[in-house]
Amino acid sequence: MSNGYDPLAPLRADIQRLAADNQTLRQQMNSYAAGQRKAVDERLSAADQKLSDLATIAKTLKGSVNSIFWNRKNIRIEDIPGRRVPFVLIMDIPIQSDTMSVREQSVTIPQEGPFVAVRRMATFQSGYQFEVTDAQTGAAARFSGRSFGRYRPIHSAWDLNDAMSDGIVTTSNPMAVGATPSVTSIVSSKSGYRSMEFDGRITFVNGGSSYPRQNIPVPSSMWTPQINAPQDLGALDFFERGEILTVQVQPNHVNNPPFGNVQGVSGAGGAAYPFLGGQYDPQEGIGTLNGFTVTTGPVVTPLTQDPIVRMPDGLLTIGWEGYRIIQPVGPVE
Repeated sequence: MSNGYDPLAPLRADIQRLAADNQTLRQQMNSYAAGQRKAVDERLSAADQKLSDLATIAKTLKGSVNSIFWNRKNIRIEDIPGRRVPFVLIMDIPIQSDTMSVREQSVTIPQEGPFVAVRRMATFQSGYQFEVTDAQTGAAARFSGRSFGRYRPIHSAWDLNDAMSDGIVTTSNPMAVGATPSVTSIVSSKSGYRSMEFDGRITFVNGGSSYPRQNIPVPSSMWTPQINAPQDLGALDFFERGEILTVQVQPNHVNNPPFGNVQGVSGAGGAAYPFLGGQYDPQEGIGTLNGFTVTTGPVVTPLTQDPIVRMPDGLLTIGWEGYRIIQPVGPVE
């Protein structure tokens, strides 16, 4: 036709527009994909760096462990990082009078760091008291014995007073005619042993994750040498943080035992002065007033009821001397 009419022109225009839109969409997709690839590459690079760092740390730790543990077969206490601080670990165990039952006490190693014991020690503190009842008024008064608050050995194997017998008066004529004194002791009624001296067995139990102990009762005479001297350990004893240390004590006898004493016998056949529990009275400063009472002429009648109530309580202290390894929270450079 002469006027140049093209019926396919609209179709060609639509095709060109779709081609342009497709090109724009392709460019947008490529741009988005490039951004995603960059983000993924950055994450992969960061992960690779972390893996590399972890590999370096693992290699360092392996070399350190190999040099300390495998080469020496054990980690030495000297290689444990931390500040060394002198420390004394103490447990107080009350030992009441008239008891031979097991007593125990525990302590937990704090989380600030382990404890290394160098030697062990023990001592026994007297808390001796007595109560006197007045025969006329019935009033009772309590006093402290001479050993009150003083420290004593934890075994009788080092008793310097052993077998030191005392005889103040004779047995044939203990009282002068007409006398009503306070008699502190007569032949064989005063103990030849130290007042408030402990004897027993000591069991130490470690409730942690370390190698189990023998957990057997050790005689107190073997716990420390001489009179409460510290006992050097065969090797440094290491207690890790969080471990529970328990000491169990079994007394061999009650405090100031009454057995082994001469007890008086009255004319009626009952118990009389000197009383069985009074063999440590002279050491503790206890006097039984009018222990022998003169009735008529030369007749002397001893007391038949003990006016003294004795309370020989004590406190056994078990200790370890050594040092704490104070460790900071977190890794140590």
